[in-house]
Amino acid sequence: MTMQRRHFLLGASALGLTACAQPERSLLDEWAGTELELAPGGPRTTTTTTAKPVGDSDTVAPAEENSPYPFDVPPEDLPGLSFVAEATISTVTVTGSPGGADVLFTFDNPIPSGGPLVFLVEEFDGLESYRVLLPTRPNGNVGWVSGADVLLTRHNYKIQVRLDDFVLVLSERGVPIFETTVGVAREDAPTPLGRYYTTELLQPPTPNSVYGTYAYGLSGYSEVLTEFAGGEGQLGIHGTNDPSSLGTNVSSGCIRVHNDDINLLVERIGLPLGVPVEVI
Repeated sequence: MTMQRRHFLLGASALGLTACAQPERSLLDEWAGTELELAPGGPRTTTTTTAKPVGDSDTVAPAEENSPYPFDVPPEDLPGLSFVAEATISTVTVTGSPGGADVLFTFDNPIPSGGPLVFLVEEFDGLESYRVLLPTRPNGNVGWVSGADVLLTRHNYKIQVRLDDFVLVLSERGVPIFETTVGVAREDAPTPLGRYYTTELLQPPTPNSVYGTYAYGLSGYSEVLTEFAGGEGQLGIHGTNDPSSLGTNVSSGCIRVHNDDINLLVERIGLPLGVPVEVI
């Protein structure tokens, strides 16, 4: 029997099942060999056509009473709304309180892979400070960044990964628009459940890489592998050079998709960085 690997939830046709089965490494590991080298690629910043800079015609108007945002957002843009803070300076300081002196972390911009430093915004203190999800251990860590140090953009995408079902679902404005079968982690190196976001987009020099054609780095890390093949055990969503085991527990923590699917996310949909990823 042939399973359906992917389907568009708004009317496009489904395709047949394929899969993945190679051990992955940290996204920033630098093993020798051009096949394993990764470089920033694709629409990697939040200022792509799919992310809208705050400051467009509607968003700087006064916020409505009881709004969680310090500016007006059109009602049609509220479903699935996320805000992304992209660093505009070389070092961003994260504090434990809005405008506080209690420094928790400092982050360099650009990040080691060469891409921009981005955070997913969780809460606003006016336009002065933003509470953000941090790309560091422990998973789910948060802190405050200064609004003066970042560019604020917004989008309406969300990814949900259902590990037990081997399924990745992409939603836009709260409506599922794409679903596909994925390979997920083995029992001895599970993907931690939680809420993350896409931090970087990397492109191997050839589609025969263990990451396939593209790899999205995530803000989360393995809770079992604190060091993996020279890297830090960073989680990711990536393609594969061996489509033979989608729908199985195969990886060391990353989510594997067919190259056609990662190409669709990057090249056709143009997902910006800072997309929430819920792993359940």
